[in-house]
Amino acid sequence: MKTINVAIDLRSFLLGALALGGLLTLTNFKSAHDGQPDPAVVDTRRFQVVTSDRQTIILDTKTGRFILDPFGTTKPKWVVGDFEELQKPEGK
Repeated sequence: MKTINVAIDLRSFLLGALALGGLLTLTNFKSAHDGQPDPAVVDTRRFQVVTSDRQTIILDTKTGRFILDPFGTTKPKWVVGDFEELQKPEGK
């Protein structure tokens, strides 16, 4: 029976180690945009909806504007509002 001898020279070993290191570096690479949220996603998260049995409110958290359906019927009667207008002091 023949014995199998496996021999590897130093240059082949270093080339394999370099290729493995490059492969591991590429698989762990993260793009520069991972830290910042996508602008399209940020725009969709700026609206908040709160609903109950009697009313529904949709709030734009960026501008403070909101619309509300105070009656909770099948045909909504939307009322438009703005927090800035509601918070203005009287007499000014």
